[in-house]
Amino acid sequence: MLKKLIAYQRLLLNSMSPIEGKGQNSIKGLLNILFVFIFVFVTISIFMGNSISSNEIGPFILSVASVWMINRILNNSHRMFETVPVSRKYTVFNIFLLSIVNVLIAFVILWVFMLVLIGSIVGIGYLVFPQGFSQSPPDTIVYQIVDTTKGSILMLFIAMIILFAGTAITFIRSQKLRNCSFAGFTIIGYGCLFVLKGYMPIAPNSTRVEFLQSFSIMPQANAILICTAVTTVVICIASVFMGYKLYVINPKGSKQINK
Repeated sequence: MLKKLIAYQRLLLNSMSPIEGKGQNSIKGLLNILFVFIFVFVTISIFMGNSISSNEIGPFILSVASVWMINRILNNSHRMFETVPVSRKYTVFNIFLLSIVNVLIAFVILWVFMLVLIGSIVGIGYLVFPQGFSQSPPDTIVYQIVDTTKGSILMLFIAMIILFAGTAITFIRSQKLRNCSFAGFTIIGYGCLFVLKGYMPIAPNSTRVEFLQSFSIMPQANAILICTAVTTVVICIASVFMGYKLYVINPKGSKQINK
């Protein structure tokens, strides 16, 4: 069973259409570049204060990238995953599972890379300037350590909403309706984040709002987390049902073998 699951996950990945550089419509290419620029700019403006942490932007970016991969797998001309005799329910399950697996694997790789990079920098610094590591920091500088657990939990909920809702949208066959759904979901999501950031207090040891720290010290943080948790559960269940309905109940001409 596990081997079958892994094999089908690999088949889904192999079904992703390649990025074509030559012969691509120039207007479409410019629109894609403009979209990426706007996405990066808006994301940084929300999550970046005086500094930015991978815990803040990492799950967000990886979730969006995973949905982008799923969209390229489902909506291309060579859907290899539909050539094997499995049920549509099994395909839907694997697609949602793949969206989660993509994020988990990418997050582990990112953390390992960061640890190796930081360890290398510290090791080189110690070899070049060993006296700098033997000096203790000045006693006059005092930093307040803020527990960012609440902010990290919020980012986990946001990542789950992006994964499940975004994956459900990729099942929409009409490109115009799918793009409009992505646009509407993005506008609503960013709007909620901008409103939330507007109510956040200034973070300790900073002159600006730091997303994780500022949210964690908000008086309303617990209430927001409860509401977000309920919303996340509802959206995840509704998204799975939507994907099931679009692909299993109303496939619209798919060549998938139904069991």
